[in-house]
Amino acid sequence: ETTSPFLRVFKLVTTCGLLATIPISLGTVSVASLNNHVAASSEYVALGDSYASGEGLQSNATTYISPSNNDGCHRSVTAYPVLVAASLNIDLGQFETYGSGGFVACSGATSKDILKGENGEPAQLNALSSATRWVTVTVGGDDLHFSNVLLACLDLRASVTVHRTTRSYTQSGIVRESTTCDEYLAAANSLFAVTSGTSKEVAALEHVYEQIFDHAPNTELAVLNYPQLFTESPPAFCPIARGISLSSLFKVRSAQLNVGYSASQISEFNRVENELNAAIASAVSDVSALGDNIRLVDVNSLTKAAAIPCNLATNGRSDINALRVSVGSPLTTIVENCHFDLAHLLSLRSFVSCPSYEGNVFLANIAANESFHPKQVVHETMARAVDALFIQVSTTSTTQNPN
Repeated sequence: ETTSPFLRVFKLVTTCGLLATIPISLGTVSVASLNNHVAASSEYVALGDSYASGEGLQSNATTYISPSNNDGCHRSVTAYPVLVAASLNIDLGQFETYGSGGFVACSGATSKDILKGENGEPAQLNALSSATRWVTVTVGGDDLHFSNVLLACLDLRASVTVHRTTRSYTQSGIVRESTTCDEYLAAANSLFAVTSGTSKEVAALEHVYEQIFDHAPNTELAVLNYPQLFTESPPAFCPIARGISLSSLFKVRSAQLNVGYSASQISEFNRVENELNAAIASAVSDVSALGDNIRLVDVNSLTKAAAIPCNLATNGRSDINALRVSVGSPLTTIVENCHFDLAHLLSLRSFVSCPSYEGNVFLANIAANESFHPKQVVHETMARAVDALFIQVSTTSTTQNPN
């Protein structure tokens, strides 16, 4: 029986979400003990941020590929680059080996980090050489500090039913940071402002793509944009984690506390993501016009139906993780430590006041890095799309150059 490498990898995915037999090394490796250099020896190199590294795919942080399990880069054995490498018949043991392989994507990497390094690891570009035939990259989201945006913008929404009348009110600001939700969004939007014919984000992405070709002039570059995070038709409030009852606290028959975002916030998140994906497409087009072999993989269009639906009953069936928690409900600590005012809630005013430290306590009960990241099925979708593109490129090259 002949099985393609791509299908072979998929057959190795167990119900635990880990590859059963792919050779990997999970021993402890000190980044400081390694030279500040990645040997450029891989025919396929995977660059990028957490959406390329596979953040959230492993059962816990210790099971990511070493040394990314210690330095925070969090490279997963089932992330889309590993599936692509198998399809390309790349030796997976070498591909995943830090210092000699091509899997160098790192969770949290900005476009600048691709060029300069992050978390004690050297520049991802160091893995490229004239021998590099294939490159994938997903980058741009961390330029916007999008994970910070999603945390800083978290809201509390309480609903209470008294005398057959339900009153609901949304209060912002669970996580208090030096930068507010509005300030994060304003900073993100500033990157898309066009001056001198282009925006800062398009220019930054173009520079990354051009540097890839400077380091790997013979490569085919596949640029992946970002999957759709949230539904395009959100309700008035989008809950993103299991709520908690306030009935005993308020001594009423029905009262509930939820955490999430308003419909206007969801619309703004979607707009910012659309701006980012447009910037990626623009940068790809501009670099392609220079004659480089660069193509866009439109992940967003492939994942719109799998976005977080803003419905507690169906959020878990989305292909994107909502708020990942380390306890039953991160709201438990808020109920225990904060003061709730039923009269304020009934009059649609701010209904809860918390001690200054409560935001940190709340964060300690959620898995912030894993939240709002694609599940395994999306990585498989991304891998299939890249695989199809590389097959098309190879077929075209063979047709044009039969000898």
